[in-house]
Amino acid sequence: MPDDSGPYGMWIALLAVVGFVCVIGMIWGELTNHRLWGGAFTGILLLAYSFILLFLRKGGFTGV
Repeated sequence: MPDDSGPYGMWIALLAVVGFVCVIGMIWGELTNHRLWGGAFTGILLLAYSFILLFLRKGGFTGV
């Protein structure tokens, strides 16, 4: 049985980097009083985490 989790792992790592950039952007938005940007980064972060969970399930990393 071939292991098809490789591409999913790559996408998870990419989305983790996106999440980290969003956290930095949220902090920047709060410190510089750009609250609209902070809110946008929060929305992107939530979307990235939902896709991370999706790829974790599709890649078979959760055991479900």
